[in-house]
Amino acid sequence: MRRRFQAFQQAPWRVQIRLTSGSMLPLIALLIIGGMYLTVNARHARAGRQVLDLQRQQAELLRYNAEMGATLAEMTSPERMYQRALGLGFRYAYPAEIDYILLKDYTPPLPFIAPRPPASTNTGEGMLSPAYTETLGEWLLRWLGW
Repeated sequence: MRRRFQAFQQAPWRVQIRLTSGSMLPLIALLIIGGMYLTVNARHARAGRQVLDLQRQQAELLRYNAEMGATLAEMTSPERMYQRALGLGFRYAYPAEIDYILLKDYTPPLPFIAPRPPASTNTGEGMLSPAYTETLGEWLLRWLGW
C-alpha cells in the first residue's frame, strides 16, 4: 500500500498556533482550578473569622452577664435592702404587731441553693494556631526568597 504525502507544508504560523494552544490549554485549566481553590479557601477563612468573632462576642456577653448578676446581688444584699427600707420609713415590727395566717395544703418552697459563681468558659478554642497566620502570598514570597 502506498503512503500518501501531503503536497504542501503547513504554514509556520498555523503550526505555532497549534502548539501554543495545545500548551496553553492545560495552563488555563490549572489557573481555573487554582482560582476555584482560592475562592473556596477564602470563603472558609471568612467563615472561620466569623466564628472567632462570635466566640469573642459570646465570651464578652458572658462577662457582662456575670457583672450584671454581681451588681444585682450587691443591690439586693440584706444590708443594702435594710438601709433602703429605713430610708423609705419602714422599721422592724414588734412581735405583738405580727399576725400569722395558717393556710391549708401549703407546701413550703424548696430551700435556696446558691448558684455556682461564674467562671471563664473560654478555653482558648477557636484561636488560630500560630502555624496558620501566614497568607499564601507571604508564604510564596518567603519560599521564593524575596
